[in-house]
Amino acid sequence: MTPYDNFVYALKAKETKRQYPHRLDKFLVFMGLKGTIEEKCTKLYEFSKNNNNSIQSYIIKFINYQKQRIENSEIGEGTLVNYIKAIKLFYSMNDIIINWKKIGKGVPAERHNADDRIPTWEEIKKLLEHPDRRIEPIVYTMLSAGLRVGSWDYLKWKHIIPITRNNVVIAAKIILKNTKINNREYYSFITPEAYHSLKDWMEFRKLHGENVTGESWLMRDTWEKIDRDHSHRIGLAKYPKKFGGTSIGNMIGEAWRVQGVRDLLDGTKKRHEFKSTHSFRKTFETKCQLKMNHNNIKLLMDHSLGESQNYHRPTEQELLEDYLNAVDLLTINDEFRLKKKIEVLEVEKSQLETIAKDVAFLKRKYNKLKH
Repeated sequence: MTPYDNFVYALKAKETKRQYPHRLDKFLVFMGLKGTIEEKCTKLYEFSKNNNNSIQSYIIKFINYQKQRIENSEIGEGTLVNYIKAIKLFYSMNDIIINWKKIGKGVPAERHNADDRIPTWEEIKKLLEHPDRRIEPIVYTMLSAGLRVGSWDYLKWKHIIPITRNNVVIAAKIILKNTKINNREYYSFITPEAYHSLKDWMEFRKLHGENVTGESWLMRDTWEKIDRDHSHRIGLAKYPKKFGGTSIGNMIGEAWRVQGVRDLLDGTKKRHEFKSTHSFRKTFETKCQLKMNHNNIKLLMDHSLGESQNYHRPTEQELLEDYLNAVDLLTINDEFRLKKKIEVLEVEKSQLETIAKDVAFLKRKYNKLKH
C-alpha cells in the first residue's frame, strides 16, 4: 500500500472525515510538492522518513503561517486544528514518529461555537412567515425532534409514525439516520404540531396529483404555481425530486435573510449569532433540559452517554412519557397549543361524563336492591 492508501484506509470508517485529504493537501502544497495527491504523499513520506527534524521544522512553519492567517481573519482556530489532525493521521498511519507534544505548544486553542445563542420564539415565528410552504413543516420537525439537517436525505413519509391516545395525536415517532456516524438508525419524537404540519404538506401534494405513499420523500422540490392550462404544473407535481439536507440548509439560510432576521455577513463578522439549521437542534436540547431527564435527551439526539450507555436503557414508552413533558415547550404556535389543551380537556370531560353516568347507574341499581 502507498502512503496515501494507508492514510485513506483510516478514513473509510470515518465518514465525517471526508475533508481530510483536502486538509492534508494544504500542507503538501505548503511543502512545495508537485503532482497528484497520491504522488505528493509518497514524496512527503520519503522526505519525512529520512529528515525527521526537518519535517518537524516544516510543520512548525506551516502552523506559524496558518496562525498569521488566523490573525488576518482568513481562517478560524478550528481550521488550523483540522489541518493538524490530517497531518497527524498521515504520519500515524505511516509509522513516522513526530514530537507532537513539542509542536502542540504553539497551536492556539480551538474556539468552539458553544456561545452561539438559540433563536428567539419571535425570530422563529418571523421565519415561519416565509411564503415557501415547506418552511413550516421543516422548522417544526427539526425543532421538535432535534434532528440534524443531513437526516432529510433519508426521511420518507413512512418514517413518521403518529402516536394517539383517545383518538388524539399526542406525538409522532420519527425514524432518523445519524449522518455523523455511518448513517446508523435511531429514533426521536415530534410534537403534534409538527406531525399535523407534515400531514397537511403531504395532503397538499396529493391534491396536486402526486401519488403519495410511505416511500415518498418527506421533502420534495416545488412545481410551478401558475399555469394557464395547469397541465405543466400537474405534470411536475406528479414526479417529485427529493429535497435533501444541503438544499434545505440553503433554503433556511436564505429564508432567515429574506425575513429580515439575519443579514449577510460582512467583513467585520465571521459568524451569525445563531446557526441557520443547527440552532433548531440546539433549541430542542435547551427546551427539553427544563422538563426531561438529561440522558433521555441525549438518546433522542443520538449523542453518546459514555459509560452510562451500558446502564441507562429506558424503553421507548418511557422515553415517550418523558418527551411528552416537553411538548408544550417545543410547540411554537400558541393557537395550536391552546387547541391541543382544549382537545385534552374535552377528552377528560367525556371521560368524566362516562364515569358520572356509571356512578348514577350504580346508584339506581343500589337503591333498587336496597328497597
